[in-house]
Amino acid sequence: MAQEYAKDQIVLKHGPYGSQCAENFCLVLEDNESVKEVIIRHGFIVDAIGFVIAKPCGNTITLKCGEYVTQISGTYGNYKYQCNQTTIATIKIHTNLCPSGYGPYGQGCGVENVKCFSTPCSNNNSPVTGYFGRHNNYLESIGVFVKKGIIISSSSKII
Repeated sequence: MAQEYAKDQIVLKHGPYGSQCAENFCLVLEDNESVKEVIIRHGFIVDAIGFVIAKPCGNTITLKCGEYVTQISGTYGNYKYQCNQTTIATIKIHTNLCPSGYGPYGQGCGVENVKCFSTPCSNNNSPVTGYFGRHNNYLESIGVFVKKGIIISSSSKII
């Protein structure tokens, strides 16, 4: 049986979805780190998003063992209670064990010119390895980093 491994990993950036203003946050997971908890504060729209990162030494696990974020989706538009500023209205967190996603979080109330977004879902359910976007009073934009590896069989000849 041929052993496979990832070589020459490339990090893909999907987004930002929502506001096109400059990003003001970025989180990239280091090797052996993983997202164990996603915290979403919401009401009419998405107010904030946060992540609990587990290091190899171990933390309290909220996601099931072996579960990881694979995709995010939701809506964004102009929030009339914030001078029509572009904000994330709703968000869903998709994982390898819950492909339909957790959520949606946020009601999308008071949002006009609503647009849907969804990060591409890879064929091999690659885990999301980082997050970036913009926040102010509310979550204005969100995007993800996903590692894309070239799978090479150990029985393959590399010239």
